[in-house]
Amino acid sequence: MASTSPVGTVSTTAVPSTALSDHLPSSVPRLDPVGLNWAIFSLRFQDAVEAKGFWGHFDGTEAKPMPADTPSISADERTTITLWERNERLAKSLLTQKLPDSALMRIRTKKTVRERWQVIEADFTEKGTFAQTEMRARFLDSKCPDRGNIREFLDGLRTKREELSTMGVDMDEIDYCSTIISSLPTPLVNFASNQLAVAKLYAAMKTIAPDPLIMLISEEYDCQQSQ
Repeated sequence: MASTSPVGTVSTTAVPSTALSDHLPSSVPRLDPVGLNWAIFSLRFQDAVEAKGFWGHFDGTEAKPMPADTPSISADERTTITLWERNERLAKSLLTQKLPDSALMRIRTKKTVRERWQVIEADFTEKGTFAQTEMRARFLDSKCPDRGNIREFLDGLRTKREELSTMGVDMDEIDYCSTIISSLPTPLVNFASNQLAVAKLYAAMKTIAPDPLIMLISEEYDCQQSQ
């Protein structure tokens, strides 16, 4: 059951007209049904809803106000309750705009925004974690196809890493470099390993950053192709 609080202690106030838009900005992506983009969705969604002044309906801090004397509701109390109910409807509309149909069906029996958000948060946090693990594993297992263009493959690998970052999958430089090397054919694996060994002996940072490593490998690939 949703929590409630006395009307006199609730800070429910009129929201400025500029914040009453009933549409979320395009920066908030549509939530993927399997949770691939849950991390970035939840961040952008909360920021957008907070900017509109409705996040209290989602996290429970803006509980429904209750009159001090139920049988007799004053005009001020009625105004406060009416405003809260209006804001609750607006918050509910914001939530449904970016959800897949399958998620909408799961929350349709929940009466309050808080209850609906709790279901979405629990469900997609689990889905998102599983999806992130799968995407990370696939990235780490990347292999350049036989007779594939190494330069194009490595450019694609860089792009894929950036895409994973937007979905909340962070790939540190150690794992990224390891993936780059393990994805290469044997001649280039030996070349890349030698570059890292030399860097460990002579470079100030004792290693090579992924982008310079990709550049060196691409240049060596072009050299081998020309021969």
